[in-house]
Amino acid sequence: MHRILRKVDIHSHVMPMEIYGSGGAYGPEIIRDPATGYSMYRAGRWQSAPGTFQLKDQPTLFDPSVRLAEMDALEIDVMGVTISPMFYLYGAPLQDAINYTSLHNDLMAAFCAAAPDRLFFIPTLPLQNIDAALRELERAAGLGGRGINMGTDNIAGRDLDHQDLYPIYELAQRLEMPIFLHPAPIGTDDPAYEPAKNVKDKFGFSWLLGYNYREMVAFATLVLSGVLDRFPNLKFCIPHGGGFVPFQLGRVVWAATTPRLGISKCKRPVAEYLANFYFDTVVHDVRARRFLLEICGPDHIVVGSNYAGWDWVDGFEYAREMVDNEVDLAKIWAGNAVALFKLTGMGRPSA
Repeated sequence: MHRILRKVDIHSHVMPMEIYGSGGAYGPEIIRDPATGYSMYRAGRWQSAPGTFQLKDQPTLFDPSVRLAEMDALEIDVMGVTISPMFYLYGAPLQDAINYTSLHNDLMAAFCAAAPDRLFFIPTLPLQNIDAALRELERAAGLGGRGINMGTDNIAGRDLDHQDLYPIYELAQRLEMPIFLHPAPIGTDDPAYEPAKNVKDKFGFSWLLGYNYREMVAFATLVLSGVLDRFPNLKFCIPHGGGFVPFQLGRVVWAATTPRLGISKCKRPVAEYLANFYFDTVVHDVRARRFLLEICGPDHIVVGSNYAGWDWVDGFEYAREMVDNEVDLAKIWAGNAVALFKLTGMGRPSA
């Protein structure tokens, strides 16, 4: 059967109800307030700000029939799903983390099994322990997982250049699996997190601005550390247009070429490492999106939407506003994602 594959969205999340409490005392937990219709979420010592999430939004996050109906309405052919970054649970005790991640990957696989030609998942790993993470990666790949979803920094106390993570990179490179780097709210990944009594997350800045900073940190860490010289075929996908990457790339270039700083270990010019990265279209100003295109090129941009998230956007329309020709639009709408996540053969059945 011929299938239509013109529109691929790689950035969405799913939070099945069965995950709550599956990480032992660490959670995760949903705290409902029927009086206001809002919910708060907890992971370890971290808790989301009151009034952040509405209960009525929840079914779209874990019901595949709702997801597929909305995909049809939006004419989206294929969508990738990942865990919510609130719930990596990198600070949980190891066995709790193993139980939690394996359950969540099973549930994401089951979610996608409702329409295996339309949905795919990017597994999460118990990165508290690398051997356990490698075992789960092999298992999740057998379930149909098409990459690795991990945080941008403070990954069970490690940054992305930590040698502990090298076996993960080696296996990902061998399996040709991209790594989807999504920041987590500050505190969700730190078992010792204790917010100061006089510090509040005003306006959700840890998400609104912090995500962009942490995405920049991830990019610069991988480039300047030399990780990509050791693993030259490794591919990373960073949402939100790479955060500050397009706009502060020159600052990283400057740092890498300034001897008195002595911070860079990379062997090639910084700009050459852009070939290892893909960035999505969740950038809310068309001028910024066009600058992203100018810096990174049409071969390394994919559509994201943050489906059902607080800033859920039409990433395809965002892409249309970026480019001035159908060839580049086709790459961004589907072609780049198909190649990156090996999606050939998926899509909606033709009429």
